[in-house]
Amino acid sequence: AVLWVILLRRTVKQRTAQLRTLLQTIPDLVWLKDAQGIYLMCNPAFEQFFGASEAEIVGKTDYDFVDKALADFFREHDRLAAQAGKPMANEEWLTFAGHSERRLFETIKTPMFDEKGGLLGVLGIARNINDRKLAEEALRRSEQKFAAAFRASPDAIMITSGNDGRFVEISDAVERMTGFSRAELLG
Repeated sequence: AVLWVILLRRTVKQRTAQLRTLLQTIPDLVWLKDAQGIYLMCNPAFEQFFGASEAEIVGKTDYDFVDKALADFFREHDRLAAQAGKPMANEEWLTFAGHSERRLFETIKTPMFDEKGGLLGVLGIARNINDRKLAEEALRRSEQKFAAAFRASPDAIMITSGNDGRFVEISDAVERMTGFSRAELLG
């Protein structure tokens, strides 16, 4: 029995060390709150968001670190995830403590339940998607410019699908030269 207790303690310590290492190194913001919204733990990336150490964050709520409107927003999404009983994702603009630049984050909140289905709290993970969103917007603008230039070209330009030769895009000049409408030619 003593050997079993020693092995169990060693396993718990190893698992705790593994979890702590994971939380310390992941670049995403990670936190745990209890069912009342009180912080239980967080990682260094999350500490940077509040501009406080984990020791200063644990035992407090969002209302201790951000304005009421943002704290209400965070708590509402905690509640929605708990109510849904499954992970819920949303996008939110965040400004880190001591910085003026806002960044867009995708946040996933996952409710945690005990073996009887009682809510223990919420696990939150927020990933910075600002650069991805900027790239998506740049791509969308580029595609719009290309489409406008393509369609307005004075030359008859047709893009066909690879195997069957169906028209997938045509310039306006094709319509003028053939007398067929875009709808008649595409597909």
